[in-house]
Amino acid sequence: MKALKHFSIYMALFGIVLGSQLTFTSCLSKKSDKKIQVAALMKNIKKGGFDEAYLNALKAKAESENVDLTVYTCNYDATIQLDQIKNMLTQGIKYFVFFPVDTGITEQFTKLIASRNGAAVFSNTVPTVEALKTSKTMFYVASPETSAGEYQAQMLDEYFRAHPQKLNGKSINLAIFDGEYGHPGQVYRRQGVLDGLEKLGYRVNITCEDTAKWNATTAEHIMDTWTEGLKPGVKLPFDAVVCNSDEMAIGAIASLVKNGFVDDPANPSRDTDGDGIVLKVPVLGVDATEKGKKSLSEQKLYATVLQDAKVQAETAMELILECARKGDAQGYVSSNGIKAAPAVTKEEPITDKAILSQCYPVPFVPVKR
Repeated sequence: MKALKHFSIYMALFGIVLGSQLTFTSCLSKKSDKKIQVAALMKNIKKGGFDEAYLNALKAKAESENVDLTVYTCNYDATIQLDQIKNMLTQGIKYFVFFPVDTGITEQFTKLIASRNGAAVFSNTVPTVEALKTSKTMFYVASPETSAGEYQAQMLDEYFRAHPQKLNGKSINLAIFDGEYGHPGQVYRRQGVLDGLEKLGYRVNITCEDTAKWNATTAEHIMDTWTEGLKPGVKLPFDAVVCNSDEMAIGAIASLVKNGFVDDPANPSRDTDGDGIVLKVPVLGVDATEKGKKSLSEQKLYATVLQDAKVQAETAMELILECARKGDAQGYVSSNGIKAAPAVTKEEPITDKAILSQCYPVPFVPVKR
């Protein structure tokens, strides 16, 4: 009996230590142990970024559904994220929403969760096809990155058709700011805009390209280098700037404004040629962040593409709850009308028929001022 008592004390203390990492719990009550418990494991939470918007929507959904939600971050450390999963499973939590550190570790995650008959939804970072094949209760909810680039191509086409004097026929010199090389957002957004422009009949010449790793300050420094030695009145070496994110677009714009590549250097907030922007060339981003929308209102950013964090988060939570309440979520349609992918695509992981019912693509939405 003493041993049993000591073990109970140990487990109570372990729970207190584990709980010190808790950042959010919704609707706590005396009966909270009967609620569905869900853990959100984020690789990081950047203030004002997509991940924060997603998490805020996830919290709101958890509260409305009377769910106990715990939130963990790991500062991009895969080992820590794996330990967090193991700890949660030890505590009896078996339902998860993930922003994985990287794709390669996702199969480890799903095997652990499946061993406890749990469920998981991946967003932001792509899980492997094999990870999703671990169990029919593993899901992927995200916006197909290729379509973000395709929308950028369409909005550029609209711009140049409205202002043909800005371009030499159908030949376009393009500057590209890439996110972290190899990240799905970098690979597919880039490919989407290039393929989209080609389909629209443009001959694309990439005159400047570099990775700013999603960072505004880095993008600003890179743009400074690209325009170094050029006077404000001369033609830039590119007709448009395409960025994989709003954050990098903000940095590129800061450089162009600072160095006088605007319609009127004496009054940088003035659109003198009537194209809807104060810059010499259109700059496009992705994500429709608050900073991005502010830049749109200031006639600096020409356009962006909304990755709907709220719809993604709500769909993820609904799939988890469907699994918790009914055992699976096959054929589920979310309250926002989001359905499983109808067909395979070229974009991972929606490339295998066997897991189509587990992939829920959330459409991007083009945004202009």
